[in-house]
Amino acid sequence: MSDPTTPGPAPGPNTESASASSSPASPASASSSPATAPASPASASSSPAGAPASPVSTSSSPATESSSPAGAPASASAALGVTPTDLTSAAGDPAVAATGPDTTPAGPEAEPAKPLVTVVIVNWNGAHLLPACLDGLAKQVTGFAFETWVVDNASQDSSRALLAERYPWVRLVPSETNLGFAGGNNLALRAVTTEYAALLNNDAVPEPDWLANLLAPFDAPGGDRLGAVTGKVVFLPRFLRLRLSTPAFTPGPHDPRELGVRVSSVTVDGREVLREVLWEKLTFGAEGGRDAPFFWTRGDGELCVPVPEGGPVTLGFTWAGQAPKPVTLSWDGGSVTLDAGAEPSTVEFTVPDGVARVDVINNVGGIVLRDGYGADRGYQQVDTGQFARAEEVFTACGNGMAIRTQLGRELGWFDDDFFLYYEDTDLSWRIRARGYTIRYIPDAVLRHVHSASSVEWSPLFVFHTDRNRLLMLTKDASARIALAAVARYPLTTASIALRTLRQAWAARSRPPLRPTWLRLTVIASYLRLLPAMLARRRAISRTASTRRHELENWLVRR
Repeated sequence: MSDPTTPGPAPGPNTESASASSSPASPASASSSPATAPASPASASSSPAGAPASPVSTSSSPATESSSPAGAPASASAALGVTPTDLTSAAGDPAVAATGPDTTPAGPEAEPAKPLVTVVIVNWNGAHLLPACLDGLAKQVTGFAFETWVVDNASQDSSRALLAERYPWVRLVPSETNLGFAGGNNLALRAVTTEYAALLNNDAVPEPDWLANLLAPFDAPGGDRLGAVTGKVVFLPRFLRLRLSTPAFTPGPHDPRELGVRVSSVTVDGREVLREVLWEKLTFGAEGGRDAPFFWTRGDGELCVPVPEGGPVTLGFTWAGQAPKPVTLSWDGGSVTLDAGAEPSTVEFTVPDGVARVDVINNVGGIVLRDGYGADRGYQQVDTGQFARAEEVFTACGNGMAIRTQLGRELGWFDDDFFLYYEDTDLSWRIRARGYTIRYIPDAVLRHVHSASSVEWSPLFVFHTDRNRLLMLTKDASARIALAAVARYPLTTASIALRTLRQAWAARSRPPLRPTWLRLTVIASYLRLLPAMLARRRAISRTASTRRHELENWLVRR
């Protein structure tokens, strides 16, 4: 590794306005999971205040002086490869203070290496997440220099102080309003001057060769028509794979689901992990609200519980059934059968040392279904090497993608009105409309804390995913698919409202109005943005080299 050098400050992002939607949004399955969710959809503003003043950091290849693991906070001195005394003496020189590790050759006449790529991270109240992310970037082993910019979306925590004190090689791009994932990225991307831009969530930790592997395909044969590259995203931490089995029952005519047990708590060595368990195929999603969530399981299925890397672990479950019944939990090499009663009760058991931990996939590129829903390819599958081959995919994930800067500039980067969710699927669709391809690279690995800042199936999540799916289809899909999806949404809303009223009447109770009201809010926001989306649809058509019906050959049937 070369010695750290002291390049002078480079031009930074300007204060060009990034228009973001000021209205709320809705849920559905989205291709990416931004780590920087807004406090409220209404907080988005169309004019970010405050121009970035910090010098650019040229954070480059091997920072092997740092001994702290990628998942643990490290000091700025570890990231820079210098001692605290060195940092103190350099404090009066902004060029020195902004220097990150790079590959510039040593010598009095040596010129700083020209950065090849700018890594953009959008942050919202992520002071507890940034150290692991930035320490992982400081350890990147590359043959090129790169810049690291953090867009701070009006955080109320200590994020900015943390960057100033421990990561002076990172450029802060401040926004005094929350622009969301789309607008926050755009604030930086519209000022990027390097050949490539790479996007990273603040709750993701890159493997040391992530960036080098992510950019390599652009220089490979055929790379001239490659618009974007997306890597493998696996969940953080690793997991214990369990199977749950219990007799199922059907609640009644108004709820045809086959239910197993109702789980309201899962602990690992006494720590609550209910929201961190991966069990999409076992449960029917979160119920009960944010303050007292619970999950109904099916009668049989798999779940993955986040556990420490080694040693025995004690797991606890608080659950109940419709009546007393046995519940069997099994793992590789063992099982236990426990009782669940009609009232909630807590059971504990210990899984011995030596049981294998597994990686679980978050995203290996994205897909769009024939009915217009976006989805993460490989989502919640145990990683057994089934996605070990590099291949072309339809969409890239906003967490861990690289794109040609010139192409991004021509496309206008993300759509500010999306705020968060589906913005990467929309951008990918537009990349393909220009005749470029998107490639998945399995060796560019990130570890991601899923929904660390936004909670899946929260009103925020539901609003943006529902609305943005309709906006995306209006802009990018054929008229047949777009009209079908847009027409279906109010019909489904009416059906849900009627069913809710019938159930409330039968139970002599007050009907829950929030789900219907949320969907009505989605419809209102969509209609407000419809004229702008139709104008953008026409603009996409004028510059497209691939027809919409050709691109829809990529859409997947359920």
